[in-house]
Amino acid sequence: MKKVFILILFSFLVFPQTYSFWIWSPKTQKWKNPQLSPLVTPKLQLEKALKEFGAQRYKSALREFKKVVIHYPDSFQASEARYYMGRCWEELKRPYQAFLEYQKVIDSYPNSTRIQEILEREYKIGEYFLNQKPQKWFGISLYDLVEHPSIEIFRKIVESAPYSEYAPKAQYKLGILLLNLGRHDEAREAFQKLVDNYPDSEWADAAKYQLATSNIKASLGIEYDDTYRKEAMREFKEFILRHPEAEFSQKAKDQLKVLKEEEAKKNFDIAAFYEKQKKFKSAILYYKLVAEKFKDTRWAKKAEKRLSKIESKVE
Repeated sequence: MKKVFILILFSFLVFPQTYSFWIWSPKTQKWKNPQLSPLVTPKLQLEKALKEFGAQRYKSALREFKKVVIHYPDSFQASEARYYMGRCWEELKRPYQAFLEYQKVIDSYPNSTRIQEILEREYKIGEYFLNQKPQKWFGISLYDLVEHPSIEIFRKIVESAPYSEYAPKAQYKLGILLLNLGRHDEAREAFQKLVDNYPDSEWADAAKYQLATSNIKASLGIEYDDTYRKEAMREFKEFILRHPEAEFSQKAKDQLKVLKEEEAKKNFDIAAFYEKQKKFKSAILYYKLVAEKFKDTRWAKKAEKRLSKIESKVE
């Protein structure tokens, strides 16, 4: 003990500036650093932190707000401190850290009066990351290696506040992001969830259109399987029928036209294959299918010409 005391005394003599930061507490029998200790009440500590925040000393404010959260976690001031920690991180240009702090308010203090504002701030942070171009190295995107932060953020908004005004649009943005990342099955699930859970939302019509678009993109990676393509055609037709005046209706019509052209070509190619193999009955069957079912495509006239040439060979 004597050696410890001598060592401490020596440090104070050699480094006199240290002495001003540490005080001996007879009550606890420990050395304390006042700069690391909270004030006696959460209210006073929060006020001190708010002064630092107001003075734009955000790093110092973070330390002071953290004292409230650590030493007075069950106080009203703790939820406010956690909220302001998020604000500090935003001011310090660390949006993801801000999101983490905001989410802690929702998770730990669900009755906070800040919830609506926090949801709005989280949504804006999600949009911020959504609009950022990913860094690339040798053609490899950052998000090929790590999860896109907006995925976590938008999912948390929907999970934490499913009945809020931000839930349906966060769900829609989640679907768009997954679609852009090439995660088509997950995008379909996201859009379907929006259609099912928020049918009266202003985002529902757009989600129906994007659901069909997701099916088209999913079909491109699957050979000899028209399941997604046919589902997309059905969804586009249904969308046009139910929402003729909707913003996406013309786009849906254009997409449907492309799909019909592709479907007609596929059947025309099958017919041509059978014709080449001199299986004329099968060829005629597919040419007629193209001519009758896909009349508004360029393949219909081609099919009619082929029919006129090979029908005589069957008679």
